[in-house]
This record gives sequence, C-alpha cells and structure tokens, in this order.
Amino acid sequence: MMKPVGQTRSGLGTVALLMASTGLAFVVVRPAVAATAPASAHPANRHARTAPHPVSAAQTAPSGPRAAQAATARPTPRHEAMSMESQSGIESVNVSGVRRFAGGIMRRQTAAESRSSIGQQYISQKMGASAPLALVSALPGVNYNNSDPLGLAIRQTMTIRGLSMGEMGWVLEGMQGMDQAYYQPYMETWADSENIADMTVIQGSSRLVDPVSTASGGEVIVTVRDPSDKMGGHLSYSAGSYRAQRVFARLDSGYIGNSGVKMFASYSYTAANLFTGSGRNHRTQVDYKITKDWGDYGKSSIYASYDNWYNARLNTTGLSQWEAANAVDNNFSAGNLASTYIPGKTTNYWKPYVYKNEDALVSMQNVFRVAKGVTFHFNPYFRWEATNAPGQTSANVNSLYVGNEKADVNTSGLYYTNAATGQFSAMSNTRQNIYAEGINTYFDIDLTRTNTMQVGYWFDNFSLSQLGSLSPLDQYGNAANDMGKYILRATDGRAISGSNFTLQQQTHALYIGDTQTFFGGKLKIAAGFREMLNYINGTNYVGSQGKFSNSFTQPMPRVSISYDINPHTQVYVNGITNVRAAMPGNSYTTLYNVSTGAVSQQGLASVKPEYTIGEELGLRYHGAVQASVALFNMNMTNHQISTLAVQNGALVSQAISAGGETIRGVTAELATRSYYGFSPYVNAQYVHATMDNDMTYGGKVYHTAGKVMVTTPKFMANIGVNYEHGPFFANLAFKWVDSQYSTFMNDQSMPAYKTVDLGLGYRLPSYWIAHAPTVRLNFTNLSNVHYLGSVASPTVSYKVSQPGYYLAAPMTVMMTASTDF
Repeated sequence: MMKPVGQTRSGLGTVALLMASTGLAFVVVRPAVAATAPASAHPANRHARTAPHPVSAAQTAPSGPRAAQAATARPTPRHEAMSMESQSGIESVNVSGVRRFAGGIMRRQTAAESRSSIGQQYISQKMGASAPLALVSALPGVNYNNSDPLGLAIRQTMTIRGLSMGEMGWVLEGMQGMDQAYYQPYMETWADSENIADMTVIQGSSRLVDPVSTASGGEVIVTVRDPSDKMGGHLSYSAGSYRAQRVFARLDSGYIGNSGVKMFASYSYTAANLFTGSGRNHRTQVDYKITKDWGDYGKSSIYASYDNWYNARLNTTGLSQWEAANAVDNNFSAGNLASTYIPGKTTNYWKPYVYKNEDALVSMQNVFRVAKGVTFHFNPYFRWEATNAPGQTSANVNSLYVGNEKADVNTSGLYYTNAATGQFSAMSNTRQNIYAEGINTYFDIDLTRTNTMQVGYWFDNFSLSQLGSLSPLDQYGNAANDMGKYILRATDGRAISGSNFTLQQQTHALYIGDTQTFFGGKLKIAAGFREMLNYINGTNYVGSQGKFSNSFTQPMPRVSISYDINPHTQVYVNGITNVRAAMPGNSYTTLYNVSTGAVSQQGLASVKPEYTIGEELGLRYHGAVQASVALFNMNMTNHQISTLAVQNGALVSQAISAGGETIRGVTAELATRSYYGFSPYVNAQYVHATMDNDMTYGGKVYHTAGKVMVTTPKFMANIGVNYEHGPFFANLAFKWVDSQYSTFMNDQSMPAYKTVDLGLGYRLPSYWIAHAPTVRLNFTNLSNVHYLGSVASPTVSYKVSQPGYYLAAPMTVMMTASTDF
C-alpha cells in the first residue's frame, strides 16, 4: 500500500497526513494510542469504527451537543484534543490530552509561540447568538467588548497586548478574512458559531504560510467544521432578552455513494432589539461546505457563505455624560440617539445611523501529494462586500459642494426644506463596494528524516469603490433607500459628495521556512523568511487630487527554538518580525466637507507601514495540570491607532499616527483536569506599553514620549470553572479589566470593570429522530454591572477633544433548545 501522505520515518510515532481545512496538518499518534485505519481505506467503509481516509480536526470527534453527550458517556481518551503547531510555518494538529481541561478552553500547545485555542465543545456551551469574537474573549491577553452580547452590533473592539484587532491577521478557511478598507474583520459574516470547529489566537506572532498582511500584533485563525460522514443535521432555537430570537438549521449529506464527496448547508436568522434606544437588529447567514477525498493523493474542499446584516447602531458617549447618567442609575441609555423625528429640529434620529452589510465569500483548499515527501497546497479565494455606514447631517441648499467645487441642486428632490434658511436634513451615506480575490500556494518538502522545508507564494488583489453622498430625509425621517441608491445630485448630474474614489491594492508575498529537529525530536530549530510587496493606486473623482499611488517592500525574518525537557515540560524562544500596510480607506484620499468644500481629511502621498519586532520566552507544563507562562517584548515603529471621526455627519474610521511604541509584559494561564466534575481555569496578563515619540497633532507637538499607550489595560485576568455531571453541565466565568487610557496625554481613562457570565445546560435522552437534545440557559453580565465597555475614539487630550466610549450591555439572558438528527 502507498505510504500515507506526510508519514515520517522517525521513531516518534506514526505521522499521518490530516488534511485539515486550514491547510497542511499532521496527526501525531503516540505509541500508547491505538492506531487508526489506513488513510487509503475506501469511502465505502465509512461506517467502520475507525476513520477511512484523511479527515480534518473537525471530523475527529462529533461536534455540538452530540459530542458533549458522548463525552459524558465514556472516558475521554488522554490524547484527544487538537492543537495547531507552527515552526516558521510548519503546521500540525497534535492529538494530545487536554479535552478534560476546563471544558476545552485550554488545549495542549507545542508551537514555539504563545497561542490559545477553543473548539466546538466549548463553543456549544456558550450563548447561541454569541459573536465569534466573544467566544475568544476569555483567552489570555484578549481585551474584548461588544455593546451587543447577541452578536448583532458592529460596536465591538478587541485588543491583544494593547494592539487592536486591525493589527491582527485574520484567516478563515485558508483565506484572508480582513475587510481591507478599514481593517475590520467583521467575523460575524464568516460563519455561524455552530459551524466553527476551532478558533486559535496567536498572541504577538503569525504563521509563515498564512495569507495575512496586517499581522503586526498577532493572528486569529478560524476553521469551519467538515461535513459529517453520515447524513444528519442540527436544529436549534433561541429566545431571550430584548425580544431576541434565533433559529439555526444545518443538513449534512454524508458521503454521497462511493464518490468521497460530502457536504453541508446551514441557515440562520437572528433578531433582537437594542438594549437601549430604538431599533431592531437582524442578520441572515447561509454557510455551505463540500469536501472531496482523493484517497492517498489528497483532499479538496470549498467553503462558501453569504451574510445580510442590519444593525441599528448605538451612539458613542463621553465620560462625563456617562458619569452623569450613571449617577441617576440611567447609564444604559446615556447618549441614546433620538427615537422620534421632528423635521428641522432632530439632528440625531436613529434611522439614518443604521448600518447595512451584504457579504459573500468563497474559499477553496486543495492539498495534494505530488511526489514522495512533497505536498502541494493550492488555495484560491474570493470575497465581495457591499456596505453603507451612514449618519445624519444638516445641509443648506445654497451651500453644497462636489468635493471643493460649489454646485447647484434641483430642490424638487428635497422632501423638507426650511423656506427661510434653506436648511434640510439628510442621511449621509458612506457607500462601499469591495472585491478581494487571491491565491495562496506552497510546498511542504521533507528534505531528510529530520528536516522539513516550506516554500510558497501568496497574491491578493483588493479593490474598493467609495461614494459619500446625501439622501434627503422625508418628514418622517426616512430616506428613499437604505443603501444610498437615490441621492442628491447637482444640476449637471454629479453626486453631491465629499468622498468619491476608487482604489486597488495588490499584495505579493514570497516565503520560505525550514525546520530541523535534533535528539530524537526533543530540540526543534526553525527559521523562516517572508518578503512582502504592497502596491496601491487609485483615483479621487472629487477635488484636485486625481490619481495617487504608493508602494513598499518589507523583508520579515523569523526564528524559533523549542526544547522538550521531558514529556511534560517544554521551553521555547522565538523572534519574529511583521508588517502592516496603512489603512487604504483613510490614508491616501483627500475628503471634503459637502457644506463648505473645505478639506476634512488630507490624503497622504505616501505612508510608511507599521513594523514590529517581537521576542518571546515561554515555558509550558502538561501533566496533572496544564500551565504556561510567556514573557514578551515588542518594538513597533509607525504605529497607527484606529479611531472614529465625523465626516459629513457619518462616523468613519480614521488613523492617528502615534510613532514608535515599546510593549513588554507577561502572560500566564493554568487549568486542571476534571475533579468531581469541576474543571477550573485561570489566566492573567501584565502589560507595560509606552510611546517612544512625541506626537504632532493639528500642527502642535504633544509630549507623549514615555506615556502609556491608549486602550492598553495594565492588568487583566479571567477566572472560570466548568462543571459536568451526567447530563448536566455549567460554566462560570469572571473577567477583570484594569483601567485604560483614552488619551495619548494620559489625562483621561476608562474605568476598570468586572463582569460575571453564567451558563447552565442539560442533555436530554435521545428520542426517535432527535439525538442528544439539549437545553441551555446563558447569562452575560450576570450582576448587571454598569460600565463602559471600550474606547471608541481615543484623542490626543481631553482638553483638545473628548474621547468617545462604547456602552456595555446590561444583563442579557438567552435560552437555547437544540438537537441533532
């Protein structure tokens, strides 16, 4: 029989290729574990007890409630949970015993870098409507908050070691997941949580082979489950606070004859009112995945999803405004947008602020054995996105501009105009169409028994068209179209607009990595090199800017060393460099005020990329307890901070150049096995992040060198416990986040906060076609704490302009009933 793809000749154990949907992966089966079936077994044998062919990590165990029931019905094998490993890009999935640790939140990791993972066992116990980012909020170093616990709001932020989610690399099924216009991941549009098999956070580092161009602060990797081997499905219904409702349905085809093909398709609909103010949010999601096994020769998969998202956004609030509202026990409504509209008087009506998004993506992953010891990865992808992030503005018919040119308009298209002043109200649109397509391809080459090389190339093409326009409001505060189709135009047909441009960005990356093992695999030394070329060009159709372009190349070397002191203890050290290009949407184009023609954002001819050099020293122990500790240091140049700014009445992302930064700290986590059903877990982080340079803002120099960086809490901690006994399960999570500065001059800060979340669940006996029916009840912010969740818009000083904050949600409850069939 042909040797399975990826099998090594060392004495460490049998290594069989596991073609996971994230790319190359290996399963390390240690001698103490029973061998699996040969990878070349025919699909017709799929009903056997062992796996008939290479499968992904999502297939190694059932997911959802059925998996949870199975876990209580039998002892959990020691070598069962998955962790991904990378040494300069060499990736593997190691079957190693941590499933019983803290309900699946802490897995055994062996990569020479800080990383944490969660799987479907953990996800299936959380709130049914949780945002994907909320699922990783308890992992070490993750500072996350969402103003909507039901996963329906774009008002969410995440920082890791003080760096924002716009400074992370985001990978979904082998494709770049980042919205490259303003560096927002919008993970809610990727996949429903029931379909997520694994989420891995790499703090401060990234994998060599991944298609990322923004990973100066780390990486988040999402793997979608593979279709089930047998026909079946999953149904769930959730209801909760704020008239929340959610339905999810998934159907698996199982293997179709002897073709080696299987697929699943799912649909979900989620809706809920805002916890304060007016508006009802809703989101529709469709996911689809098909896989084809080629026996010994490889595997192919296609993942596709579509999302339609409607979000009535909350307003931001100032600190003094929130404190005044909190004094009368009313902070949950501080800064609400107006719930009613009076023509000519209401300037912040909620309807013009509703965010709309349509998103579709397709990712194809192929892994083929092309020669002995040589595996080829070929991963093309495509993404389309159409959004409108509007606001409300007031304008005058006698003073309207196309860029910096005064224009005349036909007033017959206006619903309501003050006859005396000429003032009218309008929805200020920020309409975007985004296309991204790319391909990532690389080879894994076994040079010797102890040496492996990876070499590859990634290409990404991103295009954006943006039109900022005005849609006049009628006497009821409604615009003619939510997506900005019917807009105010000048008499010559041009759109009244302060922003109207297109741009295209191309990214090329060549990379090579090599890993050498010594002493029977105990010592592992890896080195890698990545060269990235970024080129952007575009055309501004308003004002005098015209065409613009910028480019840069950046070499990024890396090295890592890990040593297994004994079977339970590992030490590692790594050094890595990363780069992030400037935000395309708010760096290069000149924008204008539609009422005055004045410049509201000056486009830059060139912008230096953000560049980081990071080092880590770590220690891990895997035994009666799971423990890890990592010391880290990072130096950053050309740091760009994302904030919000008002442009023609709409809140848009804006970048503030903060110069250099030094980040140092320590992260630790600890989990135990289950004792009498209880599995405790704790992690903590200390970070000292300071600015290296003074800032220039508005033509004035501010002495910020040595100041603590904004949105960087010095201390954070998570304490949790998972409990399982028979059909009953529960989890309790406590989070503490220290205060964090919201101004670069450190003269205002957001208060510290503490929250508690609780989950309860019960697995009912199977009946007829219902397998493992489960009922669960989840509470977020159980103690109903009044707090600010995150900094929305940091500023140089509160004396110059007040920072904005996002409100955190009060206690939210959701009950979910689900079953497999």
